[in-house]
Amino acid sequence: MNDQAERQTGVALRGLVLTLVIHLLGGCGKSPDEIAAQDKARSERAIAAAQAELDADQKKFRQMASGELRVPSPNVMASPEPSPSDAPNLQPIDAKGVAAPAGASAAPAAAPWSAENVFSEVAPSIARVHVMDSSGRVVVIGSGVVIDKGIVITNCHVATRGTKLAIKINDSVMPATIQLADEALDLCRLNVAGLSARAVAIDSVTSLRTGQRVYAIGAPAGLELTISEGIVSALRKVDNGTVIQTTAPISPGSSGGGLFDMSGRLVGITTFQHRYGQNLNFALPADWIGQMHARRPSEAVSRAPFSADAGQDSSPATLIVGQWLCRDWISGQAGQYSFEPDGSLSIVMSGGRVANLKYRVSGKALQLSDAKQGGAATIEELNARKMVLHGRNQSIACER
Repeated sequence: MNDQAERQTGVALRGLVLTLVIHLLGGCGKSPDEIAAQDKARSERAIAAAQAELDADQKKFRQMASGELRVPSPNVMASPEPSPSDAPNLQPIDAKGVAAPAGASAAPAAAPWSAENVFSEVAPSIARVHVMDSSGRVVVIGSGVVIDKGIVITNCHVATRGTKLAIKINDSVMPATIQLADEALDLCRLNVAGLSARAVAIDSVTSLRTGQRVYAIGAPAGLELTISEGIVSALRKVDNGTVIQTTAPISPGSSGGGLFDMSGRLVGITTFQHRYGQNLNFALPADWIGQMHARRPSEAVSRAPFSADAGQDSSPATLIVGQWLCRDWISGQAGQYSFEPDGSLSIVMSGGRVANLKYRVSGKALQLSDAKQGGAATIEELNARKMVLHGRNQSIACER
């Protein structure tokens, strides 16, 4: 074969290979714009299907709240005062004294699992939490994790935002009540009558190392059983433990979900993200589940966000005035906050640092500012004796 024939044969072969590659990749002769449009249409159909499922679930919750739908327990809001016997029976799972709730599956083997294996192991124990107002309208959607028989753990900033609770797990919709609320730790333990899902295994934050792979599973934006993968980007020390910073993506709706290690053990509760940062996500240590205390009555779910003693002005702008002893459980810092009637706020931190700010209350919004910049927080609870604030990367519990 002469040189010209070889070149022609080579060109023909390359053309044939290119044609095969295009067909194998699904291009089938379509332009890049056509392929992009096709992919966008598929994505939109998937999102629409997920939204339709979510809408159907919310209809069930409204029917349950109105009494149209029969539920396992007729006493939806019956929530007895928690007692020591209500607490999970923690049992050691290894020689280091790491505890897991009674009914939890045995601690998985130390060998790392794939994301597929972790999801398969723990997905049946992940709940979507719906918080409703008195009319049955869903006002907040969050996530939860089964930690004991009939017990789901979630964030209090999810569970205490309405008057009724329900969870969806394994295609079942069930009413729930707050059994124990520790808003200082932002953890609420929910009682779910008839829940048969098994509890997850729990491990201590001390088992984690920076750079270790972890998985977040929850219901971001209401999309239940969503798994994301990342690493432990930092372990942040606070007064009563260690908060986990992770690159595993979370979104609104992920709060209360689980952060799992490479053996499928619960090591954290996904709680918040830095709004203006990139991939700055945080989880509370699973160790705090065993440190929860009855710092407030279990009927917290049915309380109004603002309340005062009889005969007092119950407006937030009035209730907030005065001195408060406050603690930010994320940073561990404590201080005295003095809200004056003229809109001045003086903060004296435990280390002696003083900040003088201006504040303004509008509904549940607390606006703060100084001479250079401003900030904002949400008033989750406010009465004559207690206040709970949630900011961009703060969760502050105050009392007086």
